[in-house]
Amino acid sequence: MQPDPRAALSNQLADTLSNRSVSRDDKREITITFRVNSAEKARLEQRCSGVVQSDYIRARLFDYPLLHPKLIIPEVNRQAIYELKKIGNNLNQQTKAINEAVKIGSQPLTVEVKSYLRTIEELTALLEQTRQSLTQTTAEG
Repeated sequence: MQPDPRAALSNQLADTLSNRSVSRDDKREITITFRVNSAEKARLEQRCSGVVQSDYIRARLFDYPLLHPKLIIPEVNRQAIYELKKIGNNLNQQTKAINEAVKIGSQPLTVEVKSYLRTIEELTALLEQTRQSLTQTTAEG
């Protein structure tokens, strides 16, 4: 009998969170200011690559894990991604309904049904590729 993957993930997450040496929720009340030259500033900005500079510096100094930057997705891409997700959900519902109908015997698994299921799989893959390309281009640009 294989262990429940959700339980394993939950245990792993709990272990990770309990191993933090410094609480990141402490209120930060002290400001530290330091000067850099233009080359150092450019290097810092390049290394931050979308991460808030104070978070980057804090992570480097205190060995915090560096959080991944949040992607800034243009509104037009967000709307397209939203629509793609809706289409994907509809395709998943159709696939589930067909598979259930075949399972209970109300729909025979004909060549046409198999072809339709393959088409749905291909469309789902194309939707995912399109969603990823909308997200990746905004991360790079």
